[in-house]
Amino acid sequence: MDHKARIIIAAALLAALAAVSPAAAQQPGIAKRRHGTVQDSETAPRRAYRDKGMRLVWAEEFEDTGLDTTAWSRCEQGVKQWNGHMSPADTVCRISGGTLKLYGLRTPPELGDARDCITGGIHSKGKRSIRFGRVDVRARIVGGKGFWPAIWLIPDVDIPWPRGGEIDIMEHLNHDPEIHQTVHTYLTWEGLEKLVTNHSTTPVRPDEFNVYSVEMTPYRIEFFVNGRSTHVFPRLLPDREKQFPFRNNPFYIILSAQLGGTWVGEIDLGDLPVVMEIDYVRFYEKRY
Repeated sequence: MDHKARIIIAAALLAALAAVSPAAAQQPGIAKRRHGTVQDSETAPRRAYRDKGMRLVWAEEFEDTGLDTTAWSRCEQGVKQWNGHMSPADTVCRISGGTLKLYGLRTPPELGDARDCITGGIHSKGKRSIRFGRVDVRARIVGGKGFWPAIWLIPDVDIPWPRGGEIDIMEHLNHDPEIHQTVHTYLTWEGLEKLVTNHSTTPVRPDEFNVYSVEMTPYRIEFFVNGRSTHVFPRLLPDREKQFPFRNNPFYIILSAQLGGTWVGEIDLGDLPVVMEIDYVRFYEKRY
């Protein structure tokens, strides 16, 4: 494929992503929000999970034209593999048609950025915290070689990683027809956790909207995809030091479009642009 053809295809993709596809918006069990009428096929969000003793305490529906900076911050470039290509540029973080689009794309010349490609991400550190309860994120992914979008939680206090724990609600690699859900602790990262499994994969159609969820309690971390339980990471009793570091601190959420790294592999610039499109983020709290 020649360079001109790639430009035409990329332009068409960006235009298509500016609006939510009707088929995705009408996915069974989920109705798209319009003008304050968010609801799934059975119950409005504020009534969801009441049978579990949870209540909706905050939600982001991405209905405004700009990012709510009282609730979210842009991810900045860093030295980690996940944030090495991050950019604060609006071109990789856009809100339109009721969704947030986080892109990975070739660096536009007008930015004066020497990197081959850049990515977008947002986080709620210090602004919106998550403790015990449930997080639902409805998202879809247009993948590519070297694309590694993620939805994840880390402590909203300064604790050396991974001693405070990390909860990966969703990670996707390349063009794979599955997603990863993982819990990281000091023991799992060092290969010292022998009693429980910290990782699972679930088949999905990533280019369609799916709801990725986690429930956090003082006793377990439970993952879901489209309402179906996919994995449980329990607190073991009697308590083992460093086995379940999720009880004492609030967490914050990161939504990140990531490119490259040891796990995902090399980036194919010819596959860009890629995108993670997010319909909503909702947190339901449960008090213990």
